[in-house]
Amino acid sequence: MNDERRFVIASSLLLTILFTASVYAGYTAGQDYPIEKELKRFFEYFGGFFDNPIILALIIFANNAGKSLIAMLAGFFFGIFPIAFVMLNGYIVGVVISWREPDWGLAKVVLAIIPHGILEIPAIIIACAYGVWLGYRFYLALFRGEEFKKYLLRAVRVYVKLVLPILLIAAFVEAFITPVVVGAA
Repeated sequence: MNDERRFVIASSLLLTILFTASVYAGYTAGQDYPIEKELKRFFEYFGGFFDNPIILALIIFANNAGKSLIAMLAGFFFGIFPIAFVMLNGYIVGVVISWREPDWGLAKVVLAIIPHGILEIPAIIIACAYGVWLGYRFYLALFRGEEFKKYLLRAVRVYVKLVLPILLIAAFVEAFITPVVVGAA
C-alpha cells in the first residue's frame, strides 16, 4: 500500500470519528435550538424546486459536488478546512435528527438518512481526506521544496472519477428513493 493510500485511509477514519462526534454534538445542541422556524422558512422559499425530483437531485448534486470540491481544494491550508467542513456537516445532521426525532421517531429519521447517506457521507469524507492529504503535500512543498502540482492533479482525478459519480448516485437516491422509504415508514 502506498503512502497516499495509507494517508487517505487514516484521514478518512479520523474524519469519520470527527463526523460521528459532531453528529452527537449537533443532536445534543439541536434539542435546545429552535431550528424549526428557520427550516420552515427555507422550505417555503425553495419549496417549488423540491416538487420535481429531477431538479431536486440536480440541486442536491450541485450543492454537494461544489462544497466537497471546495473543501478538498481548500485543504492546502494545512488540512484545516476539510476537517471543519466534515465537522460542520456532522453537526448539521445531528441538529436535523434532533429536530425530526420527536415527530418521526428515531427509526424513521435514520431511514431518511441511510439510503443516500450511505453513499453521500463516505464520498464527502473521501474528498475531505484528500483535502487533508493536500494540506500535508502543500506543507512538504512549502517547507521542503517538494512538488505540489502533481498531487493536486491526483486529488482532482480521484474527485472526478470516484467522488462525483458517488455524489450523483446519492443525489438521485435522495430525490427518488429516500421519500419512498420515509413515506413507507
